[in-house]
Amino acid sequence: MLIVRALEDIPAQGIKEGDTFRFYIVDTHHHMGREKTHKNTPGGAYDFYQLLWFEMKRLIQRAMEDDKLLFEPVEITAPAFPSRIFNSRKSWKRMNHGWLIDKTIVFPYTDDYSTRGKNGEPSFKVSNDKIAGWTTRAPHSSRLIGFGRVNPSDAQSGPPDIAVRELERAILQLGLRGLKLHPLAQLFIDELEDDITKRVLQKAGELAIPVLFDTRNMRTAIRIKKLVDSMREDETHSASVRQLKIILAHCGMNPGDSKLYDILRDPAFTADTSTLHDQDIPLLFDMAITRIKSSEKRWSESLLFGTDYSFLSVQAAELILYTFSREFPGTLGDVQRILGGNALSLIQRPFRTARKTKRSPRQLACPNDGDRSRSIVENGIISLLHNDEWELSSLDTMLPPHQTWPEPVPEIRGGFNGVYIDSFVATLRSKEVEYELHLWLRDNPANLLTLASLGTSGEDSLQTTEYATHEIGERLIEELTRNTRHERDANSLVESIPRLFK
Repeated sequence: MLIVRALEDIPAQGIKEGDTFRFYIVDTHHHMGREKTHKNTPGGAYDFYQLLWFEMKRLIQRAMEDDKLLFEPVEITAPAFPSRIFNSRKSWKRMNHGWLIDKTIVFPYTDDYSTRGKNGEPSFKVSNDKIAGWTTRAPHSSRLIGFGRVNPSDAQSGPPDIAVRELERAILQLGLRGLKLHPLAQLFIDELEDDITKRVLQKAGELAIPVLFDTRNMRTAIRIKKLVDSMREDETHSASVRQLKIILAHCGMNPGDSKLYDILRDPAFTADTSTLHDQDIPLLFDMAITRIKSSEKRWSESLLFGTDYSFLSVQAAELILYTFSREFPGTLGDVQRILGGNALSLIQRPFRTARKTKRSPRQLACPNDGDRSRSIVENGIISLLHNDEWELSSLDTMLPPHQTWPEPVPEIRGGFNGVYIDSFVATLRSKEVEYELHLWLRDNPANLLTLASLGTSGEDSLQTTEYATHEIGERLIEELTRNTRHERDANSLVESIPRLFK
């Protein structure tokens, strides 16, 4: 997380000089795998983020001299639980750095592993396998979120539903969380509005996953909007499109085009900032705040931070720094939405695959004395990852309810920025059988720390990461209340963790 310090009083926002704030940052656009001269792995991503912080510090010094900053980025700090995971094994510990970025959405390049039509297999089968291998196993599953890729043009040399079947496999079997489509690289730009692309989007809507479209120009972005609108008007697709969430990569490469903001007023559309630098950055924010007028979302809910690594390098440092400058037109709440909150809200659901299981919820509770008891319980969870029985498939933080993202508060008052880093869902997958479950750690009223084990399907499972009673579900709350065992302290709770698996 990035720590920033206010350089002066801001009475309108209740901010005093010297107040420090924490920001949780998500990179929404990051390539992994290998494509010709480009090669990237999880370790390469963390190294890049370390480099990005060094570049930011260089830019900060210049901006401070020119009195351009309202908030000064002063340090980075790792979220406690993911950092503990990396420190729990010697081979993982060396990658415990680069925490300027807390989460990264990664997807394949148009890479050397992709082969169109070979042996009747989808182009990105091997590529998706590799992304899943990195993003659904510890330690990287605590930092990386995997998106798959499919090529609708595979239908020209294979079965007509080959791309849809690969999308289902990527999400339901591999555990990837979204889809990347690249009409230009996959040569289906001319078929963008054809039936096969509609069927891929229909399946994405049914799976309730976000779809990131590479948009190298506004013509493509406009065609994507027309494609979605045509599906809304077609009763064959209209139901699934209600859940469709579209990310326009690179802001259509034209943040000065008013048509971009016409599209972003649509609640289903967002755009990522990857590739933007120099004067494109202030242009983007000035245009967005004046042109995105919608009763269904705030202007800043339409924008997502992204780096486009490894095609681009440290340019993203400019954008992060601009959000803390005097020229940025929004509040710190807008900054947190753009830098991370919006991306997390698009994912929204706890990790689950076709392995999803039904089981009665069980919960352990103990007095909560703060960081000490939490660290004991978190270490107890980590110990499960080293007994050759369980794999950590994902780590999802709890979030505020939709459209209620708060303004960050100073660290002196707790430092809450909207991301409940101390309340999370760890998805564990059995290495022996087709079985997965959610471990849900959270602070409860009456000064209790609770750890619950939940099935990943059924009425008494957790359906959303929105941290609100009305979103959690009445039946789940009743089951947890009925099946809670109270322990005297955190050590006793850890000793009782095996009860959660019976």
